[in-house]
Amino acid sequence: MTLTGMKKHVGVLEQLGLVTTEKAGRVRTCRLGPRGLEEEAAWIERYRRRWAARFDELDKLVEELKQKEKADGRKYR
Repeated sequence: MTLTGMKKHVGVLEQLGLVTTEKAGRVRTCRLGPRGLEEEAAWIERYRRRWAARFDELDKLVEELKQKEKADGRKYR
């Protein structure tokens, strides 16, 4: 990533209150901002649970198909 690209990303995070920056000479330090990430973490958690449930269902289906395939394969041999 270029320095310009990084500055743009940090600028957007600053505007949202997610980070604060301090400049000391040529060094710019970023810290978590006052807003925190609670809202974003909650949004991520909702979707994580949704996808985990979907993948659990997919795992069950795949296991059922494997069992059926094994049973069908034995009949034809």
